[in-house]
Amino acid sequence: MQCVICSKYAKVDATCHSCQAKMRQVFKELPELHWQAGFFLTPGRSGSGAVSAERSIGINVNALDFVMANDLLTILHSWERVIREDRQLTPPALVAKEPTIEAEVQATCNFHLAHLDWSMSQPWALEFVGEVLGLHAKGRAAAKQFKEQVRRIPCPTDDCKRVVVIDVDNLTADVSCFGCKQSWTVLRLVALAMSNPDRKFFLDVEAIALWLQMTQREVYRLIKKFNIERRGSMYDLSAIIDARKI
Repeated sequence: MQCVICSKYAKVDATCHSCQAKMRQVFKELPELHWQAGFFLTPGRSGSGAVSAERSIGINVNALDFVMANDLLTILHSWERVIREDRQLTPPALVAKEPTIEAEVQATCNFHLAHLDWSMSQPWALEFVGEVLGLHAKGRAAAKQFKEQVRRIPCPTDDCKRVVVIDVDNLTADVSCFGCKQSWTVLRLVALAMSNPDRKFFLDVEAIALWLQMTQREVYRLIKKFNIERRGSMYDLSAIIDARKI
């Protein structure tokens, strides 16, 4: 059978040993990334390596968000609730509250590690892995372990073969194509690109969820249900939009 995560051969389970080992490492790293992000609360250089021209608010918002762990705990606890219910374990309401955020992050990661083999064999494994990898990527960005992902879409101008870098967190920002020199807001650019059936483009699940105002879990369900075309870790945005209408 094929692994539902990487499409490689899996002997028995729905996921291969390689993906299971990767997720085990991810859960071991999340508490460390949460701790390390606290050292990067002061803004530094932009993702391009250049000093940002924008006025600083005095704090690195991405690092602060990860240190506060709102999304981190919300997502991990939501999956923990699913596992506890399905495996008939102690309900979350009866689990003792951890004294600190750090302890809470560590506790839920320990829980997921203990049940990982079972989780990776479930029908929702693809959604589960996608959301956890998204958290891990945010953690690595917050802890400055790599630059945040650059999103590109093809320029919608006829005969222009360039791509335009976009920020899906700032849809009203102006962006320009270095080829044809045209400028648009991100909203307008994506709308124009999608109106051209010959210019298919792909985005990662986090960007698609932000763009369509959906949860990443909902996006993964559409991907799985309609077998959306994939390129690496990115998926066809137009196909997902069409699937959502069905």
